[in-house]
Amino acid sequence: MFSKRDVALRSAVLVLPALLIAAPAASQTDRVANQPANSAPAPKIPEATIGHRQPNGSDVPKNIPKDAAELAQEKRDRELDAKLQICRGC
Repeated sequence: MFSKRDVALRSAVLVLPALLIAAPAASQTDRVANQPANSAPAPKIPEATIGHRQPNGSDVPKNIPKDAAELAQEKRDRELDAKLQICRGC
């Protein structure tokens, strides 16, 4: 027969994983259920500092002169487009 310690350990091993899985789900439903329907929306998340955010198109300067490598690549791209008959911006 199993000792009381063995029974306690076995039951803890069986019950603990179920509690760990059920606890986050219960806390999420509690937050939604306890919030009144006409409550104010959640506060806006503050924007990250300049060094820690994703750049946008507006962050890139538009009048940057192209170097020789970029011009050569554009020429190769145009030649390839003409050979493949790729239409851009139709």
